Amino acid sequence: MTTRAWSGVAVDAEVTEATNRVSRLLERMGHVVTEASPAVDWDAVMRSSTVEAVSIVASVLMAPRRPDPALMEAVSRQAMRVAQEFSALELMAGLDAQNHVSRSVGAFFTEYDLLVTPTLGQLPAPHGTLRYDDPDHTLDSWLRSLFDYGPFTALFNITGQPAISLPLGQSHTGLPVGVQIVAPYGREDLLFRVGARLEDAVPWRDRTPRVFAGRR
Repeated sequence: MTTRAWSGVAVDAEVTEATNRVSRLLERMGHVVTEASPAVDWDAVMRSSTVEAVSIVASVLMAPRRPDPALMEAVSRQAMRVAQEFSALELMAGLDAQNHVSRSVGAFFTEYDLLVTPTLGQLPAPHGTLRYDDPDHTLDSWLRSLFDYGPFTALFNITGQPAISLPLGQSHTGLPVGVQIVAPYGREDLLFRVGARLEDAVPWRDRTPRVFAGRR
């Protein structure tokens, strides 16, 4: 279990406590929980994430009908520009960074069955906080701001380990707090089993916020 963000960004105290409560619950279920974390080179994560973003945009650029930049938000236009200017050397450097990060995280799971982290580093933010349509953003600055808000999930988009986010906590104002559980490559079965036990212990089916859309 870890609540320390690999980027070094501060994690909200209520998010940290929700993750700690889940760790204590797992201990009561019979699991051995220790504080441990993969060794993560965050600069390599950022380089890998840029390549991931570029590859997504490249597939769009190769489509028969190319998107109209005038109909895009500012961050999407920036991503399209970066993809068009990306060099083969930059691509190879990003793939090398991805390999480096993936091997480091893979080594961690040779010693541990699961990793428990917060899902986000902060409480749920108001709409517009991430500023998708801010023309002052570069692709790098936007990715960094996105990962400052959610520093725990991006790593596993790169490395390929299966992860599940469970709504196991709430802030004192009733906002949902997610806890992420990550398993070794190919062990989705383990996530489902542990997730099911946690849902039995801390059911969320009937939990609703003070303001919501739907029927009780």
